[in-house]
Amino acid sequence: MNRSTLTTVGRPIDLSYPTNRAIALLALLVVVGGALLQRLSGTPWLRTVLWGAQAGLSVFLAWVLCRELDPDHDLSAFVAADLAVGGLLLWELPHLTVLLWLILIMRIINRTMGLPAGILDSLAVLGLGIWLSLQGNWAYGIVTAVAFLLDSQLPIRAPHQLVFAILGVVGTTTAAVLGGDQSRDGGLSLWSALIALAVSIFFVPVVLESRGLTSVGDQTGKPLEPVRVQAAQILALFVGLETAFLGGFAALGSLMPLWAAVLGASLYWLYRTLKP
Repeated sequence: MNRSTLTTVGRPIDLSYPTNRAIALLALLVVVGGALLQRLSGTPWLRTVLWGAQAGLSVFLAWVLCRELDPDHDLSAFVAADLAVGGLLLWELPHLTVLLWLILIMRIINRTMGLPAGILDSLAVLGLGIWLSLQGNWAYGIVTAVAFLLDSQLPIRAPHQLVFAILGVVGTTTAAVLGGDQSRDGGLSLWSALIALAVSIFFVPVVLESRGLTSVGDQTGKPLEPVRVQAAQILALFVGLETAFLGGFAALGSLMPLWAAVLGASLYWLYRTLKP
């Protein structure tokens, strides 16, 4: 069986590109710097290493998310990465599993690799979505099902994804029944939702600008479908808004790399618009 029929959403980091080398170096510096700061505060060695590794990965994921949100502009991802470094000083470490899941569903929809999701990709995303639903936020399972539905209906359709969409709904319903009434750490918060909404509104020009993309799929060299990229952008914003509303201020930090990516793309759009 051809490997491309199994997995296609992975985007290897080719260190021959200067931008990829730069983010790898920045993430490594965050790993080392974060671990040293934790050690100086008296944290045991093992915990310092784990904290530094997660901090570096958080910055890297902010960069990755921004590349998915704003595929036409490499530099906006570095604005996002820098914002993520600052975010680590304000919040606890983010929820890396949710961020990984979000990146995967965005790639299924926007197809930045240029190819439809492989079987293993769809199974991994389906499993992650259902597992996250079991943790208490059933919307993640619904978003997973919506991602498969969009992939089955948007231009260059993947009709088989409709099966995964149905499985997502069934799995989420089961998770809701098995999970019972699980409380969330932060509780409902209108203020955190309003903050997330304000940041999302700031991102609207980036969504509108995506109607005229120049980026191409990594493996095909064919232009990305603007409607797919916009659908992925909107779904990512929904995840952030829903999480902020249900989880309170702590939830803003749990998805800090996402908001760093949204702000990074927005600020870079503002810079490009205002510069002489």
